Amino acid sequence: MRKTIYSIILIIIFLLLFIISLSIGAVRAITLSTLIHALETGRVTGVIRYRLVRSLASIILGAGLGLSGLTMQYALRNPLSDPYLLGVSAGASLGILLAVIYGSSYSPALIYGVALFSGIVTFLAVVAIGAGAGGSPSALIVSGVSVSYALSGVSIMLFIKNINKINMTFIWLFGTIAYVIPIYLIYSSLILFIIIIILIFNSSRIYSLILGDDVSESMGVDVKKTRYIALLSSGAVASAMVALAGPVGFIGLAAPWIARLMYGSKYTTVLASSMVIGAILAQISDIMVRIIGGAQEIPLTAFTALFGGPLLFYLTRKTGW
Repeated sequence: MRKTIYSIILIIIFLLLFIISLSIGAVRAITLSTLIHALETGRVTGVIRYRLVRSLASIILGAGLGLSGLTMQYALRNPLSDPYLLGVSAGASLGILLAVIYGSSYSPALIYGVALFSGIVTFLAVVAIGAGAGGSPSALIVSGVSVSYALSGVSIMLFIKNINKINMTFIWLFGTIAYVIPIYLIYSSLILFIIIIILIFNSSRIYSLILGDDVSESMGVDVKKTRYIALLSSGAVASAMVALAGPVGFIGLAAPWIARLMYGSKYTTVLASSMVIGAILAQISDIMVRIIGGAQEIPLTAFTALFGGPLLFYLTRKTGW
């Protein structure tokens, strides 16, 4: 009964935020009746169309980060893991930055292809380094953090060196959905859907990972294979979200925590709720940066970091792994 009530509350919050997201903006506010009439008749203005794309982008972004963060936390048995822990975000960001700097032209398909390729290559490099250090979850985490810092440093130097050419990329490096185009929604949704199918198919094996490697193996689970499937899936989604909105912090870390507080630890249940909660957090963040920034775009991470720290501190006092 309690979980049913939680689900109803989440759905209501989700829908209200979606309506608010369509209604407010730097240009002008739109009344609910005007919004409903426009959607019913199909007479959608440019302002509503732009906000609709942006709202859908925030939902996909949050859902993807929630899924990616939860899967990584289960795979590494670490509640502080987030989608960018293994350097995937840094690798995808660097790849896109290189494409922007040195590419004569680029399409959305190329951006997503570069993000996935560079993110997965980074993941494989982290796995190789971690395997050399024993292949344990701790070794993977240390390897990922090290690679992430190194690639982030390269990205910063490239950005500064080519700042005149890519000055508009600056806000993207901190995360934004202000410039998303409809085709990006299609690519992100497709990748997210494929990964959801893969994770659901492997859900029982992924869930067993939090019980410990020895227990998982006693249940007949190939621990190494399952962990790499989970991490690779998480990395693919994280790369797609970087292509969509740049690196956005906190959401992929906090959404799974909140979901576990509300629904327990069963992987499939928490997977769905993490995606919904992630979408809610992303919508809240985008609404707030629009209100605070007005006509001036503010990166999403500027707001997620602002309330993310205190919320995580609260969560650490309420729950454990």
